[in-house]
Amino acid sequence: MIETRPNPSIDMDRLLLDVNTQFNPLRSEFLLDFHVSGARDGLVYVSFALPEGMTRLFVSFLQSMAGFFRFVDIKARSASAIVKAHDPAEREQVEVIRKDFHKEVCDIFDGFRGQGLDVKEAVKCTNSTLKAKKHPWATFETVQKVLRSEGRFRRQKGGY
Repeated sequence: MIETRPNPSIDMDRLLLDVNTQFNPLRSEFLLDFHVSGARDGLVYVSFALPEGMTRLFVSFLQSMAGFFRFVDIKARSASAIVKAHDPAEREQVEVIRKDFHKEVCDIFDGFRGQGLDVKEAVKCTNSTLKAKKHPWATFETVQKVLRSEGRFRRQKGGY
């Protein structure tokens, strides 16, 4: 519940700009009258008696605080993700997963090449095999990039 009442003795600039009194109910100069009372089901009622002319400012303050905490929440989640990205254990695990994928792609590709398929057809079959396994990285471009990075498109002395 928000009440307004006229009080000409309130210095609005002092109330809003003085850090020592701004919304600090423990100070003797605190200019807002508030009351907290219990309710049922673990709820409490909080009521403020605001100086006249401050209701819009108070509501704006509450709205800006809601926006501020939404922003802080987004930043907190972002910071948590950055920490995870830089966590050595997490990075090591990602690297192991990446190497396992490279090995699996190369093993499948080498198997198709060993059966006599040309490079282009072996890449297609490798990708199809990964898609059949429902691998999340099974795209033609990804398979091709892995094989290129592993040197599988270079001429081999053994014939392929």
